Amino acid sequence: MMKLLPPKPEPPSDGDCCLSGCEFCVWDLYDEDMREYQKQAGIIRQAFEDQGKEVPEQIRPENLRDLVDPTMRAFLDMEREMAMKIEQEGQEHNDDESEN
Repeated sequence: MMKLLPPKPEPPSDGDCCLSGCEFCVWDLYDEDMREYQKQAGIIRQAFEDQGKEVPEQIRPENLRDLVDPTMRAFLDMEREMAMKIEQEGQEHNDDESEN
């Protein structure tokens, strides 16, 4: 049985973000939800393609783009990359300490 795709996440409205740099900003949460949605849609799309069936309109790549302003998208991408770098540096630091 084909896994059902949940509803596409809606981006935060203009007043949802307080612009104070919250650790869990509504834009970060939307970005995570959208990436998970795109991942699940990709799995389902691949199953359609593997079976030689037509891919439904809603899960075609051109319809999976998020609705984020390009400037906000660049900011979210930069934040995610920084968080990954900090996490990686923390793991390397912990590895160094365990060797001593």
